[in-house]
Amino acid sequence: MKKTIALISVFAVLMIAFSGCVGNSPAAVNGTDSDNPGTNSVSDEDAAGISTLETLPAGFEYYDTASFPIDQTKSDYKAENVSGVLNVSEGIYRDSNNTEYHIDVIELENKEAANNFINAYKASFPPLSNGSRFTDVSFNGHSAVKITEYVTDGGKTVPRYSYLWSNENYVIRVFGNTPEEAPIKQLAEATGY
Repeated sequence: MKKTIALISVFAVLMIAFSGCVGNSPAAVNGTDSDNPGTNSVSDEDAAGISTLETLPAGFEYYDTASFPIDQTKSDYKAENVSGVLNVSEGIYRDSNNTEYHIDVIELENKEAANNFINAYKASFPPLSNGSRFTDVSFNGHSAVKITEYVTDGGKTVPRYSYLWSNENYVIRVFGNTPEEAPIKQLAEATGY
């Protein structure tokens, strides 16, 4: 009887520890914000902290984190007229096939600036001749947009996907050098944001 109680106690402690329900873990680790269950708060994070994942999906490995000049980022995202960009960080990851993936995190001065940044970027894309370039999706308790682009790779036209969303005053974009959508979404979900 004592062994059974001891085993149940050990399993209970392990379940609590692995669930992230105890300790001083920030919202980014356990996936919740006490003020708004189901969403992460980025108030205690910075762009580099968000783009550098502590826990990676199976098959991914962390490669590097880089900072980018604000002017270059605004140009890359066709958001030259958006004000309030404060900081930019990019986490770089690879999978077992050596495919490269990126998590761009752009810190802006407020939510309105983040929304303006996203709108400017989306407006820079021409419409697709067939299908929709933008697809609304949901993960980690928030909405995002999946963006489909086409590139020529090895003489063939292939899709490239990215996921784009904002969380408070941050814009997050996850993308990779692959025609497969699933690993990009998996990495986007792994951000916890």
